Amino acid sequence: MQVKKFEARSMKEALEMIKTQLGPDAIILSAKETTKNYGLGGEKSIEITAAYSEAILHKKKFVESKFAPKDVETFQKTSAKNQKVVMQKMIEAQVTKMNAQTTRNHIPTAAVIQSHEPYKMTQRKYIDIDNDQALNSQAQTRVQTTLSSTTATTTPSAAVTQIAQKSWNDMEVNSLKKEIESLKQVMTSFKTMPQSFVHAHPGAELGIHYALSAQFQKLTARGLLPEIAADILLQAQKKMTPEQMQNRHNMESWTAKYMMDTIPIVSEGFEQFHLFVGPSGSGKTSSLIKMASDLILNQRKRVAIITTDTSKVGAVEQMKIFSQILNVPYLSIKCQQDWAHVIPHLDQIDHILVDYSGLNLRNQEEFNYLKRMSPPVFQSMRTHLVLSAMSKDSDLFDLAKRYQVFGFDDVIFTSLDEASLHGNIYNFVRKNSTSLYAFGIGQKVPEDFERATAERVVDLILQITQNQNQSQTQDPQI
Repeated sequence: MQVKKFEARSMKEALEMIKTQLGPDAIILSAKETTKNYGLGGEKSIEITAAYSEAILHKKKFVESKFAPKDVETFQKTSAKNQKVVMQKMIEAQVTKMNAQTTRNHIPTAAVIQSHEPYKMTQRKYIDIDNDQALNSQAQTRVQTTLSSTTATTTPSAAVTQIAQKSWNDMEVNSLKKEIESLKQVMTSFKTMPQSFVHAHPGAELGIHYALSAQFQKLTARGLLPEIAADILLQAQKKMTPEQMQNRHNMESWTAKYMMDTIPIVSEGFEQFHLFVGPSGSGKTSSLIKMASDLILNQRKRVAIITTDTSKVGAVEQMKIFSQILNVPYLSIKCQQDWAHVIPHLDQIDHILVDYSGLNLRNQEEFNYLKRMSPPVFQSMRTHLVLSAMSKDSDLFDLAKRYQVFGFDDVIFTSLDEASLHGNIYNFVRKNSTSLYAFGIGQKVPEDFERATAERVVDLILQITQNQNQSQTQDPQI
């Protein structure tokens, strides 16, 4: 069994090439679309790997040799099924012809068995004794002995035909056995090779249509997890026609609309107590100061700031300075009993913002501290989990799992200006079924505090505004 590769502009053209060159019994081992340019026009091409039998190929060439030159092309263009029928009939006719010739020439049985070549029948010349009167008695005796030996070893014509057919069948069986063994070896080595042709385009293993493979690559390149990107595009396949999926602008618009509809947003935060929790370095204190500034300057709310972070060096003094700048009440809570003295004096305050130490909640002690330092109120309280947009998906999911034991109502993502990809934001809200509250996008107070919107998230992920600005920069006339 031999293996050969073909490259053509289309699958149909490649199959025609295989049938013409390798015969109707060639086996297709793989087929894939190549991304390299093909031909002068730079078109994409189809690459097919096929296995074929040398014996079958020889039969095909033998049959083609019996045709007139003008009929060879017609034979090659016929279907594989018709080619097999024609080849079988012509070979059977050739065998019948050879058998008839064998019968006429009275070939000895031993000669037939030893030759094993049904197409190359030897012709034996015999001496006509009656017409040769010049032979001497010794020569006549030798000829008669030869004829007697020939007559004794010669079988009837039916037997000769049977033996010739058996010899041909034996040859066919041996040839098939060799082909099967060769095919087994090819398939064994083929299984160890990487089967890249199974997934012919990105996302195929997840059920993504070929027309949406480019969109799938785009979403994953922007930070979306493959399974989440696939879920979006599978919904598109259900609701869009093939013609609509081929249109890139329609596909991008549908994707953006679907993502906006599936991003939960906290519209208002009327609660009196706002707790800021999260790991160390996530930006809890900065988010609290920005939110306090926004409430005071933009919404004219009465705000108080409370900190429970007594472990971080300089945290209390830093918060005290910000409170003085904003001219708001500031308190430091060191134990659970302090809340009993503080809460009665907060009735006239619209929002109390509480800052906590950076905790990863990897042990029970940290969890107990968080519970112990929480205000003893059960209504009008919202807990914000503050995370950095610079974190990996796995780290974000792990933190969410640990903080779910404590409980949080929404998430605030910081460092949006430092992150290059923002797909992890969408991954987080989809995986944890939580809402977005706000974003931290820089160091300015309060300008860089932004309430979350679905439109903002989609714009960050798909880079719509960034692409528009680049287009306007490249074309000043716009």
